[in-house]
Amino acid sequence: MEASEAEEVWIRFPYLTGPCRSMMEDIAESIEQHLGSLLHPSRTPPDVTHFTSPRGNAEGSFILRSGANTSQVRFVFGWWIHCKLGAGTLDAATLFVMLGPGNDAPHFMMEVIQNDSSNFILLLDLLPRKDLVFNPDYLKTFYEDTELENYGQLVEKAPQSQFYVPSSLYVRSAVSPTALLFKFRDLSSPHDLHSLVEELIHPTANKVFRTWVDAFDGCRGRPEVEEEEKMMILARDEQIRSIGIEKDLSYLPKLFGQEIADRVIAAIRKGQ
Repeated sequence: MEASEAEEVWIRFPYLTGPCRSMMEDIAESIEQHLGSLLHPSRTPPDVTHFTSPRGNAEGSFILRSGANTSQVRFVFGWWIHCKLGAGTLDAATLFVMLGPGNDAPHFMMEVIQNDSSNFILLLDLLPRKDLVFNPDYLKTFYEDTELENYGQLVEKAPQSQFYVPSSLYVRSAVSPTALLFKFRDLSSPHDLHSLVEELIHPTANKVFRTWVDAFDGCRGRPEVEEEEKMMILARDEQIRSIGIEKDLSYLPKLFGQEIADRVIAAIRKGQ
């Protein structure tokens, strides 16, 4: 990668294995290419963009970029942690795009979790902004007509693929019916993980992101949603931020201490 290209990647994932790192940084660069003009540069303080546990066995990074037009994009963020545990090394990385209330396109979420190179978890979804039972047209527009279901069926057929059930009931209720929630256990070698990501997961992630881009662009071409609907969307988004994102980071005090955890949560609240 040329230096000019490297500068465009607003977040790096230094501890993920090669193909996983390439995939996450590729999606991060795609976010920059498509949303860069709608985002401020990161104002995340240095003690949040990189932090280390008191015991020195864990590192982390959180970078948030707020929207220049918060009606369209509220913020995007990326984060990663690297932990040395008794049973091996744990690496997790997330990219999230939270849109503004002026449109009703889904949010974009991608998370990967690695335990050494033998276990891999993927969470990839376009998070709905409306209740899908009460809004069947929303379900049809963003999930049925886009054929997102096909991507999940493709990943399901991969060797050693299993459905992943998040421990959080809230997360399980917030994701869409087409969410790609999969785990791959007991991969016999690093080569198996590399092949899985390069040949299946990375291409699938690119297609899902492209689907999200089309959804977002389509909504930008329409008039902003009505004020009453906007308030309902904003209320749902706030629940996703406060419960789905902040509580998802509830493990931070255990790994890094309460002070660091408070700094990260404060950065989320300030940056939105």
